[in-house]
Amino acid sequence: MKTSIKLFLLSFLLGLTFSSFSQKTAEIKLNPEKVEKFWIYVANMHGGPDVFDKWKETNKMLYAQEMWYYSESFYVKRNYSPEGVPLNESIICIHRFEDQRKENEEVIITLPGFKDAIVLLPAKTLIYKPN
Repeated sequence: MKTSIKLFLLSFLLGLTFSSFSQKTAEIKLNPEKVEKFWIYVANMHGGPDVFDKWKETNKMLYAQEMWYYSESFYVKRNYSPEGVPLNESIICIHRFEDQRKENEEVIITLPGFKDAIVLLPAKTLIYKPN
């Protein structure tokens, strides 16, 4: 009897874990246009484009979290400066600016020669933080 109770509890806990995983993955909303712009940064962190699809399939939650970080943990404030050229946001590998992110407020980063600025979301709002 004890073994069947243990098996039931183990099955129940595994079910809850899977349900929680599925729910968390569903909560992460990825913009397909942004994924198209930023997937290469995540791919390069995990062996490059040749092995990326396999890694992505076996690490769905981590993929969703990392892709969210590289595509949604900042935004571009257009026409921040009157002079310069527009910023092509796909050139932004956001982890380069992570040391400037603040815990409770947005940070505006200007890049020489560009009229647009990068705005980092507060650290407390991130669902994923790189190591």
